[in-house]
Amino acid sequence: MALSVKVKPTKSRSTFGRDPTIYDYANSPKCSNRASKVSSKISLAEIELEAEPLGEEAEQTIGAGGKGPATDAPPVVTYNDYHIDLWFLVSEFIRPEDVCRFALICRKTAEVVQSGRFWTQLYRSYYDRSIELPARFQPDSMVRLRGLRSAVVRSLYYLYPPFVARLTMGTNRHQYRVVGRQLLTSWHKRTKGCWTYCFRLKAPFKPGSRPARSAQLQREKNSLAFMQDIYMNPEEGCQILMITTDFLKVIPMYNETLFVKNIVQTLSQSMMRYKIVLQLGNYCGKRITDLVFDPVCNVSVLDWWTPQYYNEIGSPAEDESALADTEWTDDSDWDN
Repeated sequence: MALSVKVKPTKSRSTFGRDPTIYDYANSPKCSNRASKVSSKISLAEIELEAEPLGEEAEQTIGAGGKGPATDAPPVVTYNDYHIDLWFLVSEFIRPEDVCRFALICRKTAEVVQSGRFWTQLYRSYYDRSIELPARFQPDSMVRLRGLRSAVVRSLYYLYPPFVARLTMGTNRHQYRVVGRQLLTSWHKRTKGCWTYCFRLKAPFKPGSRPARSAQLQREKNSLAFMQDIYMNPEEGCQILMITTDFLKVIPMYNETLFVKNIVQTLSQSMMRYKIVLQLGNYCGKRITDLVFDPVCNVSVLDWWTPQYYNEIGSPAEDESALADTEWTDDSDWDN
């Protein structure tokens, strides 16, 4: 049996209808914001105990020694644990744009994607001799495990038609993706009567992520495991923000590490073009300076997997094969 308590309101405890006194005002020398002792007393005659029946099921449960209604047991779920060799066979039919979905199925599919066998098979599935490729993306150079993942991804932008079509569809115009990235270098160049300003940016790695562990492995080089790291990529998370304008603007030099705090795109004063404001801040988030470009002819963002990215930084793919033997002794690409 459950008991509920009800209190009857009485006239002695009610303050409605009472005449105000001089002590009820703000300038009163006596404090009267506390309730009187008479109104705070509750007699036993004002309390009613009312019994509420519980239900038949609850009474049976309590009578059986339980504390309350029994909870349903979790349903038993059956699943099949397939061998990893079966997932390797399935991975041969995965399209390049579905690699992320395939890796998120289970732990074994994630292990398949992290293997060199998967990326080698993906490269062989779309390799075409009729397409001219740089020396770094030739079959002889794709034998090395170090940096295999980035090499296969970059080669697909020469071999895989849907990826090649993305380069001409203008999908690199989402300039708001650069917010929060670190500014590495900046330069400008003359192009067709205009000036193009390039800002090389890099996204910070999350602690414990696969790219962060790969970068740490390449810096330490305590064992030969770094020579078999398929995730090695000095340009991981890098982008180039390109802003084309009609006028020459001097970009100042900064002695501290800057990050892109925000990028604002509005209409120019002529209402015919755009105006870009690039806000730079320090690691604390404090705004340091604003770079204003007005008017702007074009804004684009190049990711590290596009061929145009390496043309801008002056590192074509043809020169990478020549540095393949001496690459493991160079620490300059991991210092930033």
